[in-house]
Amino acid sequence: MANKSLSKKVITAVILSATMAVSAFSASALDETTEINANNNIISEENEIISTDNEEAVTTTAPKAFNVTINCDGEKHSVTMKQGTVSDALKKARITLRKSAKVKPSLNTELTDSTKITVDDSVKVGITLRGVKDTYTVPNGNVSEALESLGVDVDKYDKVSPQKSTVLKEGMNIKYTDVSVKKVTKTKKVKFKTKKVYSNKLNKGKKQIKTKGVNGKQKIVIEKTYHDGSFVSKKVVSKKLVKKPVKQVVVIGIKEPIPKNSFVDNTGKRVVYARKLTGSGTAYTAPAGSGTATGARVAVGRVAVNPYIIPYGSKLYIEAVDGSYVYGYATAVDTGGALMSGAAIVDLFMNTYSDCCVFGRRNVNVYVLK
Repeated sequence: MANKSLSKKVITAVILSATMAVSAFSASALDETTEINANNNIISEENEIISTDNEEAVTTTAPKAFNVTINCDGEKHSVTMKQGTVSDALKKARITLRKSAKVKPSLNTELTDSTKITVDDSVKVGITLRGVKDTYTVPNGNVSEALESLGVDVDKYDKVSPQKSTVLKEGMNIKYTDVSVKKVTKTKKVKFKTKKVYSNKLNKGKKQIKTKGVNGKQKIVIEKTYHDGSFVSKKVVSKKLVKKPVKQVVVIGIKEPIPKNSFVDNTGKRVVYARKLTGSGTAYTAPAGSGTATGARVAVGRVAVNPYIIPYGSKLYIEAVDGSYVYGYATAVDTGGALMSGAAIVDLFMNTYSDCCVFGRRNVNVYVLK
C-alpha cells in the first residue's frame, strides 16, 4: 500500500515492529485512520509513505481531541481532552473537590465527546440579612465563605451567629447583623462656678460681683451604634475642654446696716431712737428722797423735762453735743420752770452740787428711745 494518501495532519511516528503500537506523537491527533508500513519509520510532510519493503503495513488510529464542559456550583469550565476519566478532567480544570461534593457522572466514568460534568458542592441554609430571613444555596464551607458568596462584606463591628468559622450544614440558620458605628462631635457649655467672699465692709444682705463668671466649652465625641440601620446605643468616647470657664467671685456683706435713726452709746452699742432733740441742758441736785412731779424719788438717771415735749416716763439717752459729757440713759420723771419756759430742754439730776458745777450748762442731744 505504498504512496497511499494520509490525513492532512503532520505526525512523527516510530514503528518498532509490525506487532507494536505507535510509541510517540508530536502533533495533534489524526482525524482518520492512517496506514503505515511496518518496515519504514518515516512519513513525508505530504503524509505519504516514502518507501516500503514489506507489503504488510501497520494500521494505527490516533485519538481525537474533544471539549468537556464542567459546571461546578454554577460556574462553567471547559477543558480539552483526548481520553481519560471524569476525575482526570477535574484535575486538568484544577477543581479541588471537598468530601461533600456530588459529582455526575462518577469520577471513574470514561470521557466521551458528549460528556458533561456537574459538580454540586453547595448546601441550602437559612440566612437572616438586615432583618429579613430567606433560604440560600451557597458553596459548602464555613459561615464566612457563605456570606462572602452572597456579597456580604463582614467587618470587625458586624455580628454573625454562629461564628464565622463554623462549618456549614444543610438547613442550618445563620444570622448576620450589619453593625455600623458613627462618631458625632458636640460642643457642650461648661457652667462657671461661683466663689463667695464675705466682707464686713459691705452691709449685711448686700452682694457685689467682684469677678464676672464666664462659661467654658467642652468638645464631646459620642459613638453611636446602629444595627441594620436602626439606632441601638450611644456612649461618650472622649471629652476635651476647649475653653476654660472663669470663676465668678461674689462679695457678700456681713456688716450690720446702720439704722437711719440710731446712735452708738458709750458702750459701743448701736441704739435706735424715736426722736432726737438738741438744746440747752442744765443740772440740779436735791436731798436724797426728795419727790418729783411724778411722785418718783430723785436719783441719778431721773431727769426733768417739759412733759408736753417729752412725756413723763419716756426713756432717754443724753450726751453733750460735742461729746464732752455723757449722762447716759435716763427716764423723764420731773419738770421745772426753765423747762416749761423753753430755757432748757432737760435738767439732769446730780447727787452733789459739785457735780452740777462740773456739768454747768451744755448743749446736749436728747434721744427719745423707742
